[in-house]
Amino acid sequence: MNIIQHAQTIDLAIFAGQSNMSGRGDAKTAIHCPPDAGFEYKAISNPTTLLPITEPFGLGEDRPGAISDYDSKGRSKRTGSMVSAAVSEYYALTGRPLIAVSASIGGSNTSGWLKVYVNDAVERLDTAKEFLAKEQITPGKIFLIWCQGESDGDAKMTASAYITNTKAIFHAFQSHGVEKCFMVQIGHYNYLQFPQLNRGLTGRDWDLQYKIIRDAQAELCRTEKDFILAGSFEPHMSHMKDAFHYHQTAYNIVGQSVGASMGQFVTSCPSTPSGQ
Repeated sequence: MNIIQHAQTIDLAIFAGQSNMSGRGDAKTAIHCPPDAGFEYKAISNPTTLLPITEPFGLGEDRPGAISDYDSKGRSKRTGSMVSAAVSEYYALTGRPLIAVSASIGGSNTSGWLKVYVNDAVERLDTAKEFLAKEQITPGKIFLIWCQGESDGDAKMTASAYITNTKAIFHAFQSHGVEKCFMVQIGHYNYLQFPQLNRGLTGRDWDLQYKIIRDAQAELCRTEKDFILAGSFEPHMSHMKDAFHYHQTAYNIVGQSVGASMGQFVTSCPSTPSGQ
């Protein structure tokens, strides 16, 4: 806590979405987060302190019936994420430590987020703000980093429906103090390794469904001032480990892009406490 108490400005970010936000990489090859770069606030499993950011990020941050990322054998699916890379890059550019909160669940679509998961996520955010207030820490900025959409592609959602749902999800976060959504664009359905028919569509057909979501995310960031395209998995098909997920190399690269985007935003705007 000494490092953060002596920092001039501290920011807060909630990392939310589905499995590629949870991270299906390898913690051993994740980018190391320096001890002064930021901390994880574990709203569920350890809400009375701040902990160094380590991978896998978000371990233990699972609430039964809400945001929970375990497999059928009760093992965490969180194995290595983009978060440590993002926080490291953000601090390197800004000198501002970042408090990171985990709120991601694999296989979740925007309809599920609106019905169940966003309520859990904003509660985690509020708990973090309450903890920081007790420590006499006022975040300079509060951000949402959002990586989600593959499940909406699987559900053959239209671009307009995805945009409507995602804006509604952001507005729920915004009402709890979030200033900007840093969007991480989804990648491909891995049609190179999985070209065969699956539920009546070929791998390339499924990737066209993912393209609808990718294009919708890009449009959101072009047309809505609250959304910033911060990174993308689209260029990283060669780093895919299965039909949907990536090796740690991709999480590291995308995480650095996210941290750089956040850093560029902060260094180009006035440094005022969030909500003022």
